[in-house]
Amino acid sequence: MKSLRPLSVLCLVCVVSPALGQRKEMIYLASSPALSPDGKTVVFSWKGDIWSAPSRGGEARQLTRHPARDLEPRFSPDGKQIAFTSDRHGSQQVYAMPAEGGVPERLTFHTAGYALHEWYPDGEALLVSGSRDHFWRDSRRFFRVSRSERAPERLLFDAHVRAGSLSPDGKRLLFTREGGSWWRKGYRGSRASQIWLYDLQAKQFTKLMDHESGCRSPLWKPNGKGFYYVGAQSGSFNLWEHDLKSGKQRQLTHFEDDSVVDPCLSRDGSTIVFRHLFDFYRFRPRRDKSPKRIELWTDADSERPRTENRALKEATEVAFSDDGLEMAFIAGGDLWVMDPVLREPRQITSTAEQESNAVLSPDGNTLLFVSDSGGQSDIWRARRHAPNKYWWQNETLQLDRIT
Repeated sequence: MKSLRPLSVLCLVCVVSPALGQRKEMIYLASSPALSPDGKTVVFSWKGDIWSAPSRGGEARQLTRHPARDLEPRFSPDGKQIAFTSDRHGSQQVYAMPAEGGVPERLTFHTAGYALHEWYPDGEALLVSGSRDHFWRDSRRFFRVSRSERAPERLLFDAHVRAGSLSPDGKRLLFTREGGSWWRKGYRGSRASQIWLYDLQAKQFTKLMDHESGCRSPLWKPNGKGFYYVGAQSGSFNLWEHDLKSGKQRQLTHFEDDSVVDPCLSRDGSTIVFRHLFDFYRFRPRRDKSPKRIELWTDADSERPRTENRALKEATEVAFSDDGLEMAFIAGGDLWVMDPVLREPRQITSTAEQESNAVLSPDGNTLLFVSDSGGQSDIWRARRHAPNKYWWQNETLQLDRIT
């Protein structure tokens, strides 16, 4: 057995399956809508992936295609990027990709993960929240994470938070405190959600709304003089607007059967999209008297086999067979084998944990490696069922933990 570390290796893994017969499939129970700056496009999470569609309704286009759960898409202020969260590397982390779709770039790395709220107005950072050293019910805190450089997260203040919205100038923060799950109806009492204002420069808190039935999901107006929010003063949670100077409020929707959830506002203030029951609704404050249901569908069969392209550009640990005709290596934290001439890669492991220290046996039939799967480092063994075939030609492999 010969070993070498590190080794630069380039291979392209491409699994392509023919599309099945296309059919029109209506989209229901999508979540996490977000609008482009001009309000013409809405992105959302559906069936674990990120999709894009006209905000007036129409055919949706799939932007991500991954076995992991992709959630919370958010347009950048210039509309050129979409940030989102995904558990494709274990915990929920923040990624960014071009607005038209593409290879996501991972932006965060804290093992406890994040929830994504929105971009800072200058597009240089993102407002996120996460649980760190607090493990009771009021554990989530706001952080600022950089988009342009690899830097530590920055705690905004040490207090429990839920939904948050930055003012257009980035100097003030509206956020929700307290409150139960959004699907809980009819609660009235001291645990009802409240809306607070935090001045990021003066570092001062102001309680703005504290209704016994709850108020949540604040969204700044583009002029910074007021905000929209979801409140239950009328019985069900509906959309309201609030003027900061006068304190006047106005109810914008009048649903009685269920609540308004997941509201989002375009940066130009022209359009609001939210979910009610199974569907998204669009409301244009300057033009509409009432919201209109958005009809969304996809012509591509969402159940067809997934296509995945992965470019592996670097291997951190490499081991060669004695005859030099096969190699094992670590890439992306997983164990792979490959023919160094034909470059036919075969993925041996696919875990959220790290694999390392690959060693091929002298006869080439057994592969030993270390894996952190299960929460501790153990030695594992991989064996091919057909020794007369190369590793990448074997359809089935046997994995055993031996320590």
